[in-house]
Amino acid sequence: MVLEIFSLGENMCESKAVVVKGSKEELVLDDVVMLEILGDRLRLVNIEGKEKLITEYRLGRIDFIGHKIYLVPKE
Repeated sequence: MVLEIFSLGENMCESKAVVVKGSKEELVLDDVVMLEILGDRLRLVNIEGKEKLITEYRLGRIDFIGHKIYLVPKE
């Protein structure tokens, strides 16, 4: 089963972090392997070690099957 998944080119653990703006999604960081909650901020790190500190948005939801992290505006 694992070999079949890899042969289809699927990522196993990396996710895309996107900001939800109305009905649109804007990519923030690709291949995210870590999300850390730091009080009212979020720290995202991708597989290459690139980091993004998110201050204007909060965690909306995580889709583990779809490999996507949804960030929404703070209210």
